[in-house]
Amino acid sequence: MFLQWLGVAGWEIRCGDARLLFDPYLSRMPFQASDGSLDPSLPLRWDRKTVASVADRHLSGPPDLILLSHGHFDHVADVPQLLAHREWSGHRIRTLCDETSHHLLAAMGAPDARLADVIRVRGGEHLRFPGFTVEVLRSLHSQFADHGYFAPGTLVRRPRAPRTIGDLVEGLTLAYVVSFDDGPSVYLSGTSNLAERELTGSRPDVALVGMTSHSAVHRYLDRLQSALGEPAVLVPSHHDDMVSPLLLADEARRAGGDPGRSAAALALEEAAAARGAHGTRVVDPTPLRPFEPTTADRAK
Repeated sequence: MFLQWLGVAGWEIRCGDARLLFDPYLSRMPFQASDGSLDPSLPLRWDRKTVASVADRHLSGPPDLILLSHGHFDHVADVPQLLAHREWSGHRIRTLCDETSHHLLAAMGAPDARLADVIRVRGGEHLRFPGFTVEVLRSLHSQFADHGYFAPGTLVRRPRAPRTIGDLVEGLTLAYVVSFDDGPSVYLSGTSNLAERELTGSRPDVALVGMTSHSAVHRYLDRLQSALGEPAVLVPSHHDDMVSPLLLADEARRAGGDPGRSAAALALEEAAAARGAHGTRVVDPTPLRPFEPTTADRAK
């Protein structure tokens, strides 16, 4: 299994002939007010050139399945363009998401043929696909320090075309465990929260761990690792600045050499060590650099 971090909560996963995308957000549009808070009134500003470039030059090909955790802009905004990508037109792409995200994809112009291939899920499903299975888990969104949420809400019908980042509402928040035939299993979460009882017994080999602010979530990392049965590999996710241009930042990293461990990776290492999980490895990902988490101590 190879993983490629796409920035924010986005991932490409390859194992054998199977290719999956999770929360592929590439536009990295402005989202903060002058005081640094999230501003739901900011306009949606798609970076269609970057989306097309990443699809052509960095992804391994059209995915068999796109998994979406919830409906916020930094998780679903670029999915309609990816579903309409011309070079992928001859390949069937299924999308797993809740009802709200399905309506948002339609409102943002996803092709009708792709929308017909959406599989609506609510949590609790265990689905079989060629070469792998997907377990859908009910989850929770990250919370502000005062316990609030960004852009809550659900949709039961297609809305008008969204114009602001706040128009892309959360819907249900889901997590997934993907288990590959004769291969490893991976836990995918787009947030820094969990519904602990939903995870108990999952036992994935690799966990992609949301590492946005979690000060309002009681013992987040301790409870997560315990519920998942101490995964052998932990990988931080959703811990970058979300706005630095993805392709330019990748060029700068290549020119500048090793940037050192991220704060998110160090926090995961400390949390694993505190639990006495000495066999657990933390892989610190670099955007657009594929790695094999079961053999690499660090993404290169």
